[in-house]
Parts: sequence; C-alpha cells; structure tokens
Amino acid sequence: MPNIFANIVFYSWPLVVFWLLKRRPVNQAIFLSITLAILFLPVEFSVDFPLVPPLDRDTLTSLSLLLFLFLLRKKFQIFQPSVATMIFIGYLAVGVISAELNSAPVANGARFLPGLSHYDTFSNLVRTILSLMPFFLGRYFLNNIKDMQAIFKILVILALFYTLPMLIELRMSPQIHNWIYGYAPNNFLQQVRGDGYRPMVFIGHGLGLAFWFSTCLIAAAALQKNKIRYSKFSGTKIVCYMLLMLVLCKTWSALVYGLFGVLFITKLAPSKQIKWSLLLAALILIYPVTKTSGVFPDKEIISSIKSYSVERAQSLDFRFKNEDVLLKHALEKPYFGWNGWGRNRLYSEWDGADITVTDGRWIIEFGINGAMGFLFYYAILLLPLYYAIRNVNYIEDARDKIYFSALAIILAIGIIDSVPNTGMGSMHLLFAGALLGQAEAIRKRKVFV
Repeated sequence: MPNIFANIVFYSWPLVVFWLLKRRPVNQAIFLSITLAILFLPVEFSVDFPLVPPLDRDTLTSLSLLLFLFLLRKKFQIFQPSVATMIFIGYLAVGVISAELNSAPVANGARFLPGLSHYDTFSNLVRTILSLMPFFLGRYFLNNIKDMQAIFKILVILALFYTLPMLIELRMSPQIHNWIYGYAPNNFLQQVRGDGYRPMVFIGHGLGLAFWFSTCLIAAAALQKNKIRYSKFSGTKIVCYMLLMLVLCKTWSALVYGLFGVLFITKLAPSKQIKWSLLLAALILIYPVTKTSGVFPDKEIISSIKSYSVERAQSLDFRFKNEDVLLKHALEKPYFGWNGWGRNRLYSEWDGADITVTDGRWIIEFGINGAMGFLFYYAILLLPLYYAIRNVNYIEDARDKIYFSALAIILAIGIIDSVPNTGMGSMHLLFAGALLGQAEAIRKRKVFV
C-alpha cells in the first residue's frame, strides 16, 4: 500500500513539470520531465480522474506536458500531416474497432469479464494517445540534431547519479522503493541473481533498470566519440565506469545491447550503424511471425541451451509455454484482439486467478489489438529507422551524424527488446520521435536547398 509520501510525490508531479518548462529550454524540460518520472516516481501507482483513463507516472507526465505547453503558449503541432501521423491514426482506429468488437461479456476460466462499453472505447483511445505522446513530443521538440549533445549529456549525468542508489541496492538488496514509498512494486525473488541482487531503485524491475542503463551507456559512447569531457573526467573513463555498472546489473540481454551499441559507435560509420540497426530491428520481428505461424523451432532451441545451462533452458521453456498459451487465446480473435479488462489473458478454472505471464510487448499488443494492432504499432517504430537511413548522408556535421546514428541504435534496441520484454518506455519513445523529427527536418532542408 503506497504511503503518504508516495501520494505527495505523485500528485505534486505536475508542478515539477510546470517548473521545468518555466526554467529550462523546452526540449530539455520535456526530456527531463519524462526521464525523471521514470527514475523517481512510484511504480504501478495510478489515479482515476473523471473523463480520463487511470493515470500512471507516464500518462500523468504526458498529460501535464500537453496542458502546460498549451498554457505557457509554447507553439507546437503534435499531429503534423505525414505518413507517421497516418499510421498513428490507423493504430487509433484499430483500438476503437477492437473495443467495439468486444462489447459482449466473456467467461474466462472462473472469472467473468464484462464487455466493453462506448466509455471504455473512449478511455482506451485517450490512454493510447497519452501513452504514445512522448513519440510526438520528441518528433516536434527534439527535431534539431544539435540539441542532442546537451540531451545526451544530461542523460549520462543522471545515470551517474543513479549509480549511487544502484550501489546501495547491490549491497543491501533492492528495497529503496519499499523504504521510500511503502510498498514493493514486484516479486523480490525476481531480483535475486546468484548470491547477489539486481538493482531496480524506482524503475520497478531489474530488467527495466538494466535496459535503461544500457541506453545511457550508448549515449555516453556517442559523447566519447565526439570527445566530450565531464569536468575532470574523460568520456573514456565514464564509459568504462558505466560498463562496469551495467555488468553489476546482472542482466545479460542489457549487457549485450550495451556492448553492441558501443561497438557499433566506435567501429562503424554512422550510415552503417543505421543500416545494421534497421536490419536487426526488422529481423527480430521474424520471431513473432514464425511463432504465430507455428514454425518457430522452440523445442530445438531449448534442447541446445540445456546442454550448457539447465536453468536458462527452463527459464526459456517457461517463457515459450506462456507465449504459446497466450498466442492460442489471441488467435481466437486474430485480427483485432481481445482489447481491455484483461481479456487477452487466461485465468484459472478453479479460483479465477491469472495464470499467464506476459513478458514481451509483441504478445501483449497481439492479444489486445490483434494482428492489425501489431502491424501498426511496429510500423510506427520502424518508420524513423527507414527515414534515418534515407537521410543520414545529407548531414554535413560529422559530430551530428554520431548523435543521429546513436538515436537509431537506441530505437533498434528498444524494438529488439520488445520481443522478450516490454521494450519501449516513455524515454525511448521520445528518442524514437526525435529520430523521426530530425530525419524529416533533414529531408526538408534537402528539398529547399
């Protein structure tokens, strides 16, 4: 149960957003609002205001930014006429159709799930807009590549400060969220690794923190490539320290993301970085396609892994079996899915308890909005990479190319991580929108030159 301090922090957050917009350049204020919410606000805390869906820390931040940008007369055009906006409108339309097609109640195991009303359709529409709002804020307000040096530097400094509570949790166990806000956001055992722990601080899970930290490492590598210093510390020392902290996060996937990101930035030309990013992001989506069509060789993969790690084979087998169950249920409504009220999940025949674990963003999207929602969602994410590869060679400043390609790597890693995990958080959606906005700005300059 959240304590009084958790309530105070959450309800006062719009005031912090307002203060940031008044004191900082608008692009930095937006970035700080979204990132600080992820780093410090209570996890899985929400409030249900009239006429809007329940607001969590991400959607509260998006709504606060929209409101205060309007009140402070910061000129912006969120939904600019473009292919990206058309895809987004298509995604919204899929959500509306999905909700309207699920108006009938269903019995799922021992649990009775109500049908969706027109109010639910409206509520889901608002929630989707707010959830993806960082993408469009990034597209409009972070569309100047030259601003990325300051943004990346702020991100790295935040990461360095965040290593202090991370080190505390590595030593004392991941309890800071419980100590400060009065409740644990998830199962403590999920953060135990070997004879130690994975830190999670306020992000909510060790996986999420490690993934976020790998993004910070990539930003640090881009700054180091451009020989940016931090007071007395060189970029190389910062990268080495952050790499060590990422190792201590005890999450192999995030470590691989970070290492590949650093390797790409240091060894490949920016255009090749983006080509490989787009290729890897597109290839990873073969997994959902082959899984849905029933040709993915999951048994063979588990058998191979078991030969050197029984524990990892069991973990992967558990994940595959959960996805199989969820996918079978999703394919009962393959085109537009089951939509809300937890209808995409499965429940016990005995007591109605939830018996499924949804790890990957792809299976969540497929279960809620069906194949159409899956296609539109990933089209939104892949479009910036496609635009980036078409326009990177028109960037004249070599330093700008490095920041531009770093954004592409960050987006590609988010897409890749959305298959086994949830992948794209608010900050990563902001960067995805920034990449799209910068690519569009480059193309416009090219046309008018």
